[in-house]
Amino acid sequence: MKKKVLTTTIATGLMAAGVLTIQNPASAKADTVPTGDNATSTNEVATQKSDAKTIAQDNVNTAQTNLDKSKADTQNASDSLQQAKVNETTAQKAVDEQTGKVSDAQNNVDKAQADVTTAQNGLTAAQENAKNATETNIQAAKDNVATQEQNVATAQDQAKQANDGVAEQTNKVTDAQKAVNDAQKDTSVAQNNVNAAQKTVDDAKTAMDPANVQATVDAANKAEAQVNQDKQNVATAQNNLDNAKAADATRQTNIDNAQKAVNTAQANVDFSTKQAQEMKDQFNKYQGIKDAAQKEVDGLNDKLSNVNTITISDVEAYKKAFNDWYTGSKRGENWTEEDKNFLNDFMNSNTYKGNAADKNITVDINHLTADQIKELSLFSADLLNQVRNQLGLPKVIVTEGSLKLAKDVTDNYVSDNWDKFDHDVDGISRAAAENGLLSGGNFYEDAIFSSDFSEASTMDDLKSILYTGIVTMIGGSGDEMLHAAGLLGVDFGDDISTGKEQYFSAGTSMFPIKEDQMWITKMGHFFNISKDYIRDSAKFSTTEVPGTSTEDLVTQLNTAKAKLASATDALNKAKDADTQAQQILAKNKVELTTAQDNLTKAQNVPVQTEIAQKALTDVQNKLAADTKINEDAQAKKEAALGDEAAKQKVLDQANANLATAQKALTDAQAKQKAAENNLSAEKAKLASLQQVSNEKTQDVKAAQVALDDAKNKLAALENAPLLVKAAEDKLAAAQKALDPVENVLVSEKAKLSALKQDLADAQADVTTAQKNYDEKLAIQTKAQTDLDNAKKVLQAIYDREALEAQIAAQEKAREEAEKKAAEEKAQAEKNGYHVDGNKVVDENGNQVSNWTVKNGQIIDNKGKVVSGLTINKAGAVVNKTGQQINSKNVVDNLQANKRTQAPVVQSKVAGKTYVSTVVVPEKAKANALPQTGEKESKTTLVGEILVGLGSLVGLFGLGRKKEY
Repeated sequence: MKKKVLTTTIATGLMAAGVLTIQNPASAKADTVPTGDNATSTNEVATQKSDAKTIAQDNVNTAQTNLDKSKADTQNASDSLQQAKVNETTAQKAVDEQTGKVSDAQNNVDKAQADVTTAQNGLTAAQENAKNATETNIQAAKDNVATQEQNVATAQDQAKQANDGVAEQTNKVTDAQKAVNDAQKDTSVAQNNVNAAQKTVDDAKTAMDPANVQATVDAANKAEAQVNQDKQNVATAQNNLDNAKAADATRQTNIDNAQKAVNTAQANVDFSTKQAQEMKDQFNKYQGIKDAAQKEVDGLNDKLSNVNTITISDVEAYKKAFNDWYTGSKRGENWTEEDKNFLNDFMNSNTYKGNAADKNITVDINHLTADQIKELSLFSADLLNQVRNQLGLPKVIVTEGSLKLAKDVTDNYVSDNWDKFDHDVDGISRAAAENGLLSGGNFYEDAIFSSDFSEASTMDDLKSILYTGIVTMIGGSGDEMLHAAGLLGVDFGDDISTGKEQYFSAGTSMFPIKEDQMWITKMGHFFNISKDYIRDSAKFSTTEVPGTSTEDLVTQLNTAKAKLASATDALNKAKDADTQAQQILAKNKVELTTAQDNLTKAQNVPVQTEIAQKALTDVQNKLAADTKINEDAQAKKEAALGDEAAKQKVLDQANANLATAQKALTDAQAKQKAAENNLSAEKAKLASLQQVSNEKTQDVKAAQVALDDAKNKLAALENAPLLVKAAEDKLAAAQKALDPVENVLVSEKAKLSALKQDLADAQADVTTAQKNYDEKLAIQTKAQTDLDNAKKVLQAIYDREALEAQIAAQEKAREEAEKKAAEEKAQAEKNGYHVDGNKVVDENGNQVSNWTVKNGQIIDNKGKVVSGLTINKAGAVVNKTGQQINSKNVVDNLQANKRTQAPVVQSKVAGKTYVSTVVVPEKAKANALPQTGEKESKTTLVGEILVGLGSLVGLFGLGRKKEY
């Protein structure tokens, strides 16, 4: 009974968890096992389970077959899609290459046209010049040339004279400057001579004093010693000069090398600066291209965001609903609730987007202009083609003839004062006949009625009516699909997969309905003209009306996105190049700065030769001066050691020399002043002459320009016929060169147009292949889901069988365990002490006093756990060895337990710790067990132990105390 209930619970749990996603009567019966008297027999259940498993396995096999087939279909569709994309890429590449050729051809045409314009202007100028080429004008031009030649010659002479004066005066200034320099030197020498003569006089006077003889001798010795020192200093200075020259040579080499490095670094900076600017210009160029491409993409996205669309969420579901309506003896009798719900969802999910611009355009609904009919027709055709494209049907085409039919039919509605909720068949027939089409009935028009009380209409109102009309007619409004068949080009009763390309247009009209009350009705007309309905092609134009459809916008957007991607890639590459160029420039600038720093360091090394040369010159001059001083000092020494007459003679001669030196100094100073005054005057003359020279040089240039102009005018007049002929030839050549490049441009444009058509076809193939692939992939996904679900069902059955087997095994094990436990319990009850509830009883069923059972342990009457005894699974009371105790061995077991257990009592006496072991004696009464609990005591050794064992009747033995 328990097993059956448990199995039912498990099966119900599997169903509640949603594992069994595919059900059949057999599996349903197998999942619910009755628990009452009417339960299905075991054989029936087994049969049902076997059937369910067989069905589930069949489902798995079928689903696997379906998946394998759909995978093959998907792979074929994928291969077709990839090939279509390859074709599209090839076509796009061809278009791109041809676009480049067209661009080149256009550039050639522009250049050739510019050459023609230039040549035409040249011819006009040459013809005007020819008109002025009279004898009088030619002679006047010749005279003007002669005059200008004379003016040039005169200006050149004057300029030469001025330049000669400047050169002569420059020489005078140079001479005057030299005279000043010489005078300054002479003055300096004269001053030095005066100083030396004055010192000689002073020294001679000093020598006249006998008291200064020794000083004179000392001075002479000192002067001689100074000369000797000066000679050593000259030698040292000469050596220093040699070293300085070598150091300066090294310095100059370092400067030259540093300068070369600077020049190289500067050249690198100049080149990388130019290259960086080129990369920056290129980056800016591609940034502009990318921005333009982005703007184009954004614009197309904006357009597409405002485009009205009609979407079929499930194409197969729509086809089913369409075909279901036509099947059966009566149309619509096989239309399921699923079909109706799908179509209702289709109509509810497609709603018209208002257009702010169209809302501002007021229209006369009964008298639409040709442009308005064209706009409404292209709008409606785009919507209808969106649907046809999703269903894989041919597109409708708006033509000049279909537009005229739309206008004629709507005009007939107005002229017929139509006031019914029905088609004006007569008006439609008349319009059809007038346009060379099959007439005699309504073979063309579908109509939608929209009622309101406003006669004012906008273009947005009309588009809303037409949008609603297509959606409701495609969606089977009015429980019929005849309108859908007409709009989709499917003959009544044909499968929806067959459709015809049709000529299409749309129109509107407005009129009052006369029924219970007067109310205004707006009507939207849709016209589908089959090609085989054209009776007179001369009256019906099949010229397609150009327009941009949503598909065109999508194609343009894809192309724009591709351009944007290409532009972005180019921009990124340009950015990388720009970044790299900037990095190179920065690196080169650093290297230039380093090179310049090195040059500065080399240049900052002081020049030593000049200083060393000056030092040598100074010591040489000092040697010369000290030599003269020494000579004088030696003379003074001789004089000081000589007689007075000689000393006087020296003094007299010194005074004479001083006077001569002073006169020479006065003369030198006067000459220097005169030389300086002369230099200032000569410089002033030179500045004046240079100004005149500059003016004369400009006069020569102006005269030469005038002469060249005069010669050119004369040559133009004298060669006027030749110039006209040359200009004519140049213009003819330019025009001749223009024709072939224009032809090339026309040819390249034609090629581009053809390639664009090829690209459009390839893109259409990609769209078709993509759609087919998506459909096949969706089928494959569904097949995979079906297989997964079927496998889950089969696995659930296997899992259930395994679980049932496990439960049966567990149930059997449980019964065997219960049986064994019962046997063990009975044996335990027979052999000795055992547990009955919370009591301990002996083998005779008598309760053992002082013992109870709590939490699986034996407790004495003081609430202590009885040591050494446990309760086994059978409820038997056993000792440590697992032996069940009974009335005979209970005391022996307790005593044995006491002897083997660890010390149980500790006490402290005089600061020392004692440990004792006790043994409990057997009581006289078999069923009244002693208290066996143990407790630590802090009292003295023997007396306190006895107190702690309060319920014991005696002390069998006392352990030997041990000191720690």
